[in-house]
Amino acid sequence: MGHDKEKYEDQITLFALGLLKGYELRQLEEHLDAGCEICEQLMRESELTLSSLAYSLDDSPLSPQVENKIFDRIEAQETAPSKTPKLSFWNSIKPIWLNLGSAVAVVLLVFLFANNMSLRNELSVQKQDIKNLQASAGKETEMMDFVMNPNVQTVKLAGTMSELNSSGKLLWDEDSTRALLLVSNIPTLEEGMTYQIWCMENGIPVSLGTFKVNENGEKMMEIKSMPRPSKEMEVLITLEPDGGMPHPTGATYLAGSI
Repeated sequence: MGHDKEKYEDQITLFALGLLKGYELRQLEEHLDAGCEICEQLMRESELTLSSLAYSLDDSPLSPQVENKIFDRIEAQETAPSKTPKLSFWNSIKPIWLNLGSAVAVVLLVFLFANNMSLRNELSVQKQDIKNLQASAGKETEMMDFVMNPNVQTVKLAGTMSELNSSGKLLWDEDSTRALLLVSNIPTLEEGMTYQIWCMENGIPVSLGTFKVNENGEKMMEIKSMPRPSKEMEVLITLEPDGGMPHPTGATYLAGSI
């Protein structure tokens, strides 16, 4: 039985290019399974030629018959209705994940997820920092405008203990009932204690709030509702238990009069 080398050579070339289909594909596979040494050699040569194309400077020309069959098959595939649904993005990259191996893929997914969450957290922290800076800058501007207001009165608060160099000021705007307390050089507090500021009018105390000082004995505190005095009013700062008291009970550290 003669060997139709030209026929099988064309089929092997199309097979190597992935264009051999249907009956011809089955025919070639059966022929190769039969142990044809000539076609096995043609197959090896075809695979070697294709694998070296990317590194070759010269293209090896195909026979006109093979070229015609290639173009005919490509045209038939382009015009034929597609029976295979379009692959999703995940399906198109799935072979890559499978080649990595399930363990590596899981580790990579965990890393990507953790990295994404870390970036989200950093962005959230940065946004919060920006908000805090904007709020702080806005507050400083507001306080500066308050201090520069010509209607603001200054009440000096003097230390009542000679051994301490404590001092303070109460900046008070009678029109808006707002005030700003500034103190310096008063003792830092023991645990469970706080300073409390009072307005005393006719012996009746009105608490304006409590505060603690920093390590240098300093504090700036905004008072949003300052009583309007009908006559002379005394301002006191006393030492009280945490949470404050309904009336002064501790030592007085600063005092002044409006």
